[in-house]
Amino acid sequence: MGWRHIMITQPIKLSIKQQQLVIKQDVEVTVPLQDISTITLEHKQTIITQSVLSACASNRIALISCDNKKLPDGIFTSYHQHSRQLTVLNMQQSLSKPLKKRLWQQIVKQKIMNQANCLDSHGCEESSKLLSIARQVESGDTSNREGYAAKIYFPQLFGSSFTRRANDSRNRLLNYGYSIMRSTIARSLVAYGFTPCLGIHHDSQTNPFNLADDFMEVLRPLVDMHIVELPPNNWDVNTRASIVNLLNKEVEINGAMYVASSAADEMVKSFVAVCRQNDISYLKLLTIPRITVNEAI
Repeated sequence: MGWRHIMITQPIKLSIKQQQLVIKQDVEVTVPLQDISTITLEHKQTIITQSVLSACASNRIALISCDNKKLPDGIFTSYHQHSRQLTVLNMQQSLSKPLKKRLWQQIVKQKIMNQANCLDSHGCEESSKLLSIARQVESGDTSNREGYAAKIYFPQLFGSSFTRRANDSRNRLLNYGYSIMRSTIARSLVAYGFTPCLGIHHDSQTNPFNLADDFMEVLRPLVDMHIVELPPNNWDVNTRASIVNLLNKEVEINGAMYVASSAADEMVKSFVAVCRQNDISYLKLLTIPRITVNEAI
């Protein structure tokens, strides 16, 4: 599996030669395709050959495009990466509503626990309260513990006046990081044959990545933990690169440590087992460990 996450921030040409990605500007650099997990295209004057698109599809490399504000706005993945696409689609469609509700319960519970670890890492007082809220999550989160936790979590982490809808520079950074996490989850889902628009909880008719939005919830606090340590109003290339590099941050699944992009694969792989066995006990969700503030940078 690839582990490199490449950002293109200058005018450049990308091509393929002997199973290597060729990055040509003033000098020419090559990277083995098998080492690459994602390529984020920020600069509008990036030239890509057709062979790059084909190689990305064949090697399960997520190609992420960005808009004029350098926020990710699209992802290119292979159309067929799984030998039994219809089989997996049938599994998705046959998931019962009670099982989906229990899956969402576990995702929300783990998300809130990860938020608690984030607060605890920064010495916030309400981390224990979030752990208590996590224990209250019901099947399908019918009492919206997720929303209740968010009302406590974000003001604790970013200040009492902060909201996710506020005109705050940190929201721009959060949106960037969430988009990167969403892209890596989408990449894993497609690799395992899932149809990303068929979600567990998210079900928007206009969202092609409902299922990715379900599973990325547990990764959001990883982004939050990093953004809170960044200087305000900082949108330079090094800041954005540090956010992309969160995909190499270590997280935990069942006591074993993985980088975040590998953990995404493990979660999706466990979802395959859940679908096949119709048993939620196979689900593996990542834990964001409590860390010291200095380690979050």
